[in-house]
Amino acid sequence: MSDTAPTAPAVIDVDAASFEQQVLEASHQRPVIVDFWAAWCGPCRQLTPMLERAVAAQEGRVLLAKVDVDANPELAARYRVQGIPQVVGFRDGVAIAQFTGVQPEPRLAAFIEDLLPTEADQAVARARASTGAAAMAELERALELDPRHREAAVGLAEHLVTSDPERALALLAPHRPDGAAEAVATRIELARDGGDVAALRAQVADGAGDGASLLALGRALAAEGVYDEAVDRLLAAVELGGESREPAREQLVRLFGVLGDTDPLVVAARPRLARALY
Repeated sequence: MSDTAPTAPAVIDVDAASFEQQVLEASHQRPVIVDFWAAWCGPCRQLTPMLERAVAAQEGRVLLAKVDVDANPELAARYRVQGIPQVVGFRDGVAIAQFTGVQPEPRLAAFIEDLLPTEADQAVARARASTGAAAMAELERALELDPRHREAAVGLAEHLVTSDPERALALLAPHRPDGAAEAVATRIELARDGGDVAALRAQVADGAGDGASLLALGRALAAEGVYDEAVDRLLAAVELGGESREPAREQLVRLFGVLGDTDPLVVAARPRLARALY
């Protein structure tokens, strides 16, 4: 019995049921090239063996996934396949490059090379697997290699939110209004605006709190990461109306960006905000 580990396949067939796992999830480990083809398509029969040779030359660094468009029309529609063969390159769950029609082999090799992670990408991947100073060192290395690397800049800014907010904002500036960059920038602004939560809570509890107090308390709570109560206080400020209504609404929208559209707090808060506004 051999102790040799099985070699990962270089070419696979995928369908709608396996696409999520074998293409999108798999592309976080190595780039995946999807070949949309059909049995009746002459150019497809010409391109596929060329693709297979180009992928084989990468010795396992990329995966070729073949999708029969006749058997999987929903995938063809999802990726707007207008003509075949169509080839789409995925990395980290995202389609980042594509072409349609037969291409010369040097063009195929260049297409694959562009999908492969750079040294900066590899440093960011190591940062994801690390914490603290080790992660920061990898992100610094990535930015040395590629000063405009978005993920490295945003990742390092996240580490600097409290220790060096000015540098964090400088790192984010070239990438705004990217959603991830905006979320980190909002966290920095919240940290700056943090107030005395206990005093503000007491003021609101005593009935002396108006919209401005609710807004201040909501921002202070958000700065401390107490997002559930922060959202509730900011919504209350919107509902009270007056001069604090619009600043509270703006703060809620920015906080929604930090949490993400699918966060349960955001999902629950949006209808209440809509009712308060309209």
